Amino acid sequence: MTSIAPTLDIGALKRLRILCISETGWFDTATVFDDIRAAGGAETDQYAIPWPPFGPLHADNAAGFSALLEAETTDGKVRRLLFDTGWNPDWMDRRFAEEGIDRLLQEGRIEALIVSHEHFDHFWGIGSTLRHCPAMPIYLPEGFHPTGLAFIREQGHTGSVITVASGQPLLLFPGLAVVSFPMRTLLQVQGENVLYANLENQGLAMITGCGHGGVLNLLDYARRSFTGGERIHAIYGGLHLSPLEDWDSGRDQIVKALGDYGITKLACNHCTGRPGTAPRRNCSWATATRWNWGSNAHRAVEVRVAGDPAARGYRAAGRKCRATGSGHGARDRR
Repeated sequence: MTSIAPTLDIGALKRLRILCISETGWFDTATVFDDIRAAGGAETDQYAIPWPPFGPLHADNAAGFSALLEAETTDGKVRRLLFDTGWNPDWMDRRFAEEGIDRLLQEGRIEALIVSHEHFDHFWGIGSTLRHCPAMPIYLPEGFHPTGLAFIREQGHTGSVITVASGQPLLLFPGLAVVSFPMRTLLQVQGENVLYANLENQGLAMITGCGHGGVLNLLDYARRSFTGGERIHAIYGGLHLSPLEDWDSGRDQIVKALGDYGITKLACNHCTGRPGTAPRRNCSWATATRWNWGSNAHRAVEVRVAGDPAARGYRAAGRKCRATGSGHGARDRR
């Protein structure tokens, strides 16, 4: 007799709204990777590269990934979380001001910062968050380096730091959980947090920073681990399909497999890459990525693309467009 592992019931949300504050990791990919090669290559400690805020190296090329999650629980309470905090403090200060994130932080209306992983374009802009709310709780994936922990303290943090244990879902509030996945990637970065939300009468939504663990692996984890996980309603964030704008048959197979999950809303950006969202890849994928980015009170998931220059080129009249896929960096600053 085969035993079936019990699944975790994380509760449900009435709705989830995601504001894309910035999905542009950097503006020119060649510049970033030239800097990495000059510093010693892919296995270099990222903190040895004098990018902002540690140094002035190509500061005008640095931006960052960040999103605001606004969830309404079934009792009508609104909860807000910041998911990642970008890279260049100057860029993030600007984006926070343009989208009113600075005011929300100052008023204590964002209750925690979830850091997906330690990569510079997701984490190094933490000073732009802490200057407005130094006591904010911070959730980190397992595997953070001592240098990163010290950097948080140096930026004036006075609140709690919670390390999410690998493979052990942590319930943030009913309907939303964070899971830390073990991984090792470019520049000695280890561990990545992924968010899973259960949307009332809709299914699960997965929110990623880069999805270094592989989008199919992360979706299959949800299917195995969460009550109702067989129904995947939405994905938001980077899927790490084509961060350098390249493509091969293996990635075609991933896209084809994604089309079999029955995903209703797919809002991919950042390291997904433009090739990853091309309609020619798969008809069901292309259909799944066309949906309204604007506010709609009747949708369980809303995504609004804000003023991030990397997103502007994807807008169309009526604010209907394919999910953005600009990779880590836009080629311009429109």
